[in-house]
Amino acid sequence: MDRSQKETVVDEIREIFNNAAAGVLVDYRGLEANKIVELRQQLRNSASTMKVLKNTLARIASEGTPFGVLEKEFVETCALVYSPSDPVGQAKILTEFAKTNPQLVIKAGVLSDANRASLLNAGEVEALAKLPSREELIVKVLFVLQAPSTQFVRTLNEVPAKFVRTLAAVAESKSAA
Repeated sequence: MDRSQKETVVDEIREIFNNAAAGVLVDYRGLEANKIVELRQQLRNSASTMKVLKNTLARIASEGTPFGVLEKEFVETCALVYSPSDPVGQAKILTEFAKTNPQLVIKAGVLSDANRASLLNAGEVEALAKLPSREELIVKVLFVLQAPSTQFVRTLNEVPAKFVRTLAAVAESKSAA
């Protein structure tokens, strides 16, 4: 690979590092090619991507980006799984996949926003995978927001319902007498 190709790759990786909200660095040595394809398909379904990195170029590209905290982790064989929006989804997929495929080893992770980045170890990535997904959290918030209005409507409905039950009881007592 000549210098211009390396510069192009560094720019591409730097753009990934600047735009990704989360990333997980994995070691995939010993994983069969068909298993890697299967993992990539699962990741694609959750809007995540897996990219094999050349360590030296990744170190250079990480300088000045939120992913700079991973600089010391770019050793041996590694691939970056990144997502622009859903850190929980990719963590879930990776931890589930690693349970059935022990060759896949989670090395470290990064959660980033515009101002700072947090380095996660493998245990913290697994803890992140146990959190509810974004969609689950949205549903829970909607239920919480909906509960007071539902209760208010039931309360308003109870007044005429009680009145109707009272009229029915009066009508029943008059017809019995």
